[in-house]
Amino acid sequence: MAAICFILAIIAAGAREELLRSGALLLAAALLHNTAGYGLGYFAARMCRLREIDCRTVAFEVGMQNGGTAVGLAATVLRSPAAALAPAIFGTFMNVTGSALASWWRDRPPSTQL
Repeated sequence: MAAICFILAIIAAGAREELLRSGALLLAAALLHNTAGYGLGYFAARMCRLREIDCRTVAFEVGMQNGGTAVGLAATVLRSPAAALAPAIFGTFMNVTGSALASWWRDRPPSTQL
């Protein structure tokens, strides 16, 4: 976790101007993208008549993407802190929302019915 925070701090510092200019929009887009992924994954699985536990698994698989890989590609291949900013913000939201969703579902065991 400390390494992730360190990397995010480096990216934020390198793209400071872009973050100040479009930070709120990036935050909103990241939150919308992440929650839409969870919702669309879950409801698409429900439409396919999967078991509840499988629907939850699909929701996580669709909602959580590899932000770390995107940050790494943007920083090394594109050599652009500005390009790395969006996946860094998304990765942060993904970890927070994924943990929150897992905690919420932990208290609501899935039924064994379809």
